[in-house]
Amino acid sequence: MTTESDDVPTPWPVVELREFPGVEYAAYGIARQQKASGGIPMIRATEIVEGGVHVQEFTFVPPDVARRHPRSTLRSGDLLVVLVGRVGEAAVAGDEHAGWNVARSLAVVRWTPEGRAQQWDLWLRWWLKTSQSQSYLTLSSSNAEHMTLPLQALNRLPVPVPPAPVRERLLSLISLAERKNALNTRIVSCATELADAHFMEALQTCGQGPATERAVGEVCQITAGAAQSLPDSEQSAMPWVSPREVLNCKTVHLGAVTSRTVAHAEVVCPSGSLLIAPRPGEVRTVLTTTPVVPGRRTLAIYTESEVDRMWLLHSLRYRRRELTAVTQGEQARAMRRKDFSRYKIPWPTDAVRRDFARRAAALHDLAYAAARERHVMEELAVHELEKGAWRVSLRPAELPLSGARNPTL
Repeated sequence: MTTESDDVPTPWPVVELREFPGVEYAAYGIARQQKASGGIPMIRATEIVEGGVHVQEFTFVPPDVARRHPRSTLRSGDLLVVLVGRVGEAAVAGDEHAGWNVARSLAVVRWTPEGRAQQWDLWLRWWLKTSQSQSYLTLSSSNAEHMTLPLQALNRLPVPVPPAPVRERLLSLISLAERKNALNTRIVSCATELADAHFMEALQTCGQGPATERAVGEVCQITAGAAQSLPDSEQSAMPWVSPREVLNCKTVHLGAVTSRTVAHAEVVCPSGSLLIAPRPGEVRTVLTTTPVVPGRRTLAIYTESEVDRMWLLHSLRYRRRELTAVTQGEQARAMRRKDFSRYKIPWPTDAVRRDFARRAAALHDLAYAAARERHVMEELAVHELEKGAWRVSLRPAELPLSGARNPTL
């Protein structure tokens, strides 16, 4: 005879991260960053993007400074966890990062060989994506302008330890999701590169020169970005895109964003707008897939015609380095709308642009579908983890105090 309680799943054991199987230690990076023109490369929190390490502008520290921080000197396989801003976002250090160091805005989680062999590192990396983990990290962070998570709070993150058969099944699902995501990432990249190649072909066909050029301001609407205005509980808000999110976007399509702002309807850019943000050496352009409010130091372009939108997008991608001529300010990180509107780009006949848009739009549809499938696969895998860990404590105050295995951290 079974009772109602027999059908209730047994909750998994939960331990703090510092006691999690395979974790050797978690350590801060370099606090006082004495930058140098050469030396040891240092990874910052802003360079952890969508689960990967993406260094755009190298930051170096003197070798003697790096040597004073041996615990954050990277080995291949170390888990890098963001402690400032996008708290909890993580990436794995690769072979190319061995010997580098990290800024204090990151924590380095070092693994034992046994921990990696049993894929506990993979388990923790995906557990950080769950709502239970995110709730704990948010509650444990300060309410400063940029959320900041103390290393002690990361060390006390509650992590479930599932039974071996369950863990093997879920790790198999996670591995499958990662392989499928890698394939979709490749599809996105190839589709975008092929659209760029079609643009180059069209450009060569129509020729270049003053007779075939138009100022950007003549063919589209240009809107300057605005500062973020944080909403309160009674105000409705819209997605807000910072220049950094444009610059860090790994694909040409910018999807959901985490920040929100209070804004009037007239400053909201519709889906299909182009967002432009500069950095030293290039200007980045992305295509929005949802209505957004552009942030300060970001320009937004909108046109009713998909034909014009596709040509503009790939023209600006093609001219991304030349566009730095219209940037200004410290380290060329701002653009004046007036100067940008005068910038001239190739503008062939309607027939040429329509033929290009037909090809490019199909490739963009393929890239967007692959990116969306990647997002769905990740959501499904995370959902399976969350279902199993249904009784994990979320609040820091509810965690039992335990003796720190690494009292110096």
